[in-house]
Amino acid sequence: MSEELKWFTIYEFACTCCGQRHMDMRFLKKLEEARNVAEIPFVINSGYRCFEHNEKVGGLPDSSHLFGLASDIATEDSPTRYKILEALLYVGFNRIGVGKNFIHVDLDPRKQKNLIWVY
Repeated sequence: MSEELKWFTIYEFACTCCGQRHMDMRFLKKLEEARNVAEIPFVINSGYRCFEHNEKVGGLPDSSHLFGLASDIATEDSPTRYKILEALLYVGFNRIGVGKNFIHVDLDPRKQKNLIWVY
């Protein structure tokens, strides 16, 4: 990774089982843009996943995490969730999943656009 990130380190996106961190730079730059807009920290729960880890956590076989095109961001309360969602939409993310304590965001060109789903 040749470009520097302002708000994140690449290690925040590392697979928790093997340490691989093959993240897409376009995705990371857009996530940085959203973090800048939100003006609050984004705590990354899950970034890149190797195939073994993805299977272990019950990820879909074609999960965007496998391609470095997705992250799950921790949300501790409703105001935080709102700020993160608002910022993600503002910068143009259009694939967002909302869980009780996290938000999934991806930039996967293989998948349907303009979706928000719940877990």
